[in-house]
Amino acid sequence: MRRGWWLAVLAGLVMLAGLAGCTRRDVLTGRLRSMPDDYARRVVADSVWACGNIYRWADHRTLRLDVTRTDHRPGAETAGDEVWLLDLVGGRVRIEKTAARQVIVYDGLSWRVFVEGKAVASDLELRAAAAGDVAVARALAPLPFSLLDPGPKIIYVGTRTGPGEARVWDRLLVAYDPGGRTPSRTLVEFNKETHRVEAAFISWAEAPFLGRCYRVDMDEWWTVADLVLAHRWRFVPVSETGAPTGAVRYTFQVRSAAFDVPTGLATFSSP
Repeated sequence: MRRGWWLAVLAGLVMLAGLAGCTRRDVLTGRLRSMPDDYARRVVADSVWACGNIYRWADHRTLRLDVTRTDHRPGAETAGDEVWLLDLVGGRVRIEKTAARQVIVYDGLSWRVFVEGKAVASDLELRAAAAGDVAVARALAPLPFSLLDPGPKIIYVGTRTGPGEARVWDRLLVAYDPGGRTPSRTLVEFNKETHRVEAAFISWAEAPFLGRCYRVDMDEWWTVADLVLAHRWRFVPVSETGAPTGAVRYTFQVRSAAFDVPTGLATFSSP
């Protein structure tokens, strides 16, 4: 009995040692290698390496973005500055809206909204908008690196060719489990020449999108700590075929970005 107990302890120690040796680099490269769709895996890998590489991304723990959000409404355009903090390992998010004195925190399971330091639980409109904000921050802002997050099923769905065959885009369908922490489906387009993400087509249920189809144009690719990220996202309403049905509705402009900003124990849980 005593010998069996020691063998069990030894097996446990070996297992813990193996887990301890599994670095974030190992986790991310493992997720990339385990993508069942060969062509999708190749497209993601090409894009990740075109924007830096998987090892540099794995070395960072947090990403802070100073963002100006503009709502383009006829005769009533509004703009406001926001600070986004993303936990790149745990999937948590903090969004501070300065003018509105509002803070949104997402702890990996659910989000909370604070206005002037007080939790708002009964305002369903604010909570719905918070879900949309978290979706943009988690799913779109870190592209293409967010495709290495746990959960999504990524499928190659062909190419799209531009006018005069001047440009061609690879297209990936990114599907998430219902009730997950990111929107259910996103169609992502990669320029075959540069391998960068140029657009994402969304039809998210979260506010302010409410199921309407949008094309998100992504540009202004700037280098931050040897990694390249899009610094502008423009949301244009489109039909189910992808044809524009109106002018730009929302613009998110990143004014500055920084990795590995220190966080506290309550950063993603309280104002």
